[in-house]
Amino acid sequence: MELSILIPAYNEAGRITPTLEDYANATAGQSAEVIVIVNGSSDETADLVRSNFTPRFPHLRLVEIPDPVGKGGALMRGMAESKGKRVGFTDADGSVPAEAFLHLADSLPDDGIVIGSRWLPDSHVPRKQPLPRLVSSRFFNALVRLYFGFKVTDTQCGAKILSRPVLEEILPRLGATQWAFDVDLLFQIRRAGFPIYERPTVWRDVEGSKVHYFRTSMEMFLAVTRLRMLHSPLKFLVRCWDQTLGVRLFERRAARLRSIYKGTRFS
Repeated sequence: MELSILIPAYNEAGRITPTLEDYANATAGQSAEVIVIVNGSSDETADLVRSNFTPRFPHLRLVEIPDPVGKGGALMRGMAESKGKRVGFTDADGSVPAEAFLHLADSLPDDGIVIGSRWLPDSHVPRKQPLPRLVSSRFFNALVRLYFGFKVTDTQCGAKILSRPVLEEILPRLGATQWAFDVDLLFQIRRAGFPIYERPTVWRDVEGSKVHYFRTSMEMFLAVTRLRMLHSPLKFLVRCWDQTLGVRLFERRAARLRSIYKGTRFS
């Protein structure tokens, strides 16, 4: 199989139908699979996928995780379940159309990862982000560039594709299941010596986001700060926190990882 496309979904019953129609139709008849990973949802997302899509598209399958494990957790499970020589992921809101995603996938060389960007000169963003989201996005990117030295313009765009050798190498190293997942992924890929390719893409803002800008911005800041400290001379502070005040958080993190990989070769 040439390509696996992962779509994490948490309470996305109101937005996921156009996305799945787009991706399922675009990949029908190709050597590809679409894996929808529904985690901890309290709405009808899983039932909608099961009743409206899996019977019509044999190459589309559903993975359910009972617990809310975050976007990163859902993607880690999807990666463990995937079979493609290239494995990519995109957001359930369809902000990156299937045609643009497949174009990115075709541009991936034999190794490394290719990431879509909203900020390169040839990027096409027909519908702009609301100002609060735009400001938080650019601040976060600047913070990540400062912390990790990435030479990329957009770590958070919902379109990334990596080769199978890269996936096999870095999946066991991933541990950030929430907001720092994309940064952790790129960081581990760079640490392993694989190249990161950034390409312009098509991206549109889609209404209905459940993200609360201030709270999410603070959580993302804390997550990437912890990640950076974990890979620095200050890592002892993180370990002290995990073993004392953060012991319950550490236990929840371990339980989350067990829930993610249950039933896979990583369990």
